[in-house]
Amino acid sequence: MGARINFVFKDSEQGPMVALYSHWGQDEWERDLAMALQHAAPRLGDSSYGTRMIISYLMQDSILEETGFGIYAISNDGYDLGEQTVLIDFTTKTVTDNVSVDFDKFVAAYSPLVPA
Repeated sequence: MGARINFVFKDSEQGPMVALYSHWGQDEWERDLAMALQHAAPRLGDSSYGTRMIISYLMQDSILEETGFGIYAISNDGYDLGEQTVLIDFTTKTVTDNVSVDFDKFVAAYSPLVPA
């Protein structure tokens, strides 16, 4: 079965985007992503480092496992990937599930960690 979710990372208006597939990440994705955004906060102005830091944080407990996560590229013309899809948009500094929320507001709403 699983609790599948895709995290799509957008860093420009054109070109391919990076997507992280998680087989088990849907149940607590808001908390997990908020903590990953907080971890990556020093580098959110640099999308390549920010993306790497967020992905590393989300995968940290499974980094050497054979299954559970996948990373792939998608085109910029649609986000319907078959499971729940969340857009992490570095161009607008927002997280979008059904609505777009600024990074800072998303972290404030969902992170159990004390802000730095």
